[in-house]
Amino acid sequence: MIIGNKINKMNNKPLNQTQFAHLIPHAAPMILIDQVDAWNTQQIHCSTQSHLLSDNPLRLAGSLSVIHLIEYGAQCMAIHGGLLSGKSTPGYLAAVRNAHFYIDSLDTVTGPLHIEANAELKIENGAVYLLRISDSHDTLLLDARATVINT
Repeated sequence: MIIGNKINKMNNKPLNQTQFAHLIPHAAPMILIDQVDAWNTQQIHCSTQSHLLSDNPLRLAGSLSVIHLIEYGAQCMAIHGGLLSGKSTPGYLAAVRNAHFYIDSLDTVTGPLHIEANAELKIENGAVYLLRISDSHDTLLLDARATVINT
């Protein structure tokens, strides 16, 4: 377990799903994030290709809606919270504000998703994150502000 990074320094040793799965309140196949690329006390960068899987649990009638990018961002936030606390802390996505979607469907994204979550405000039982999700060409797919409240 990695804890205590300096705020301005990112831990750039990638973590695979096996290394962080116990830190989030999800179980396979609902763990959508493949890897933590880097993180510190304020932000986390994750990547995944789970949106390309035909058996993705969010897929409906063979399609994956762009609204599911919110779930990808929320899981990135949950992993960040788990890395900071060292344990899984169930929470609720209490609000999503200023969400801007720049594509119509996740079905058009053929490469990895890159998910960034930056904690703008942390309180004892939650946090507000700025989310940014892009594709492998750094094309912005979603930006939003999300609030999580821990139980």
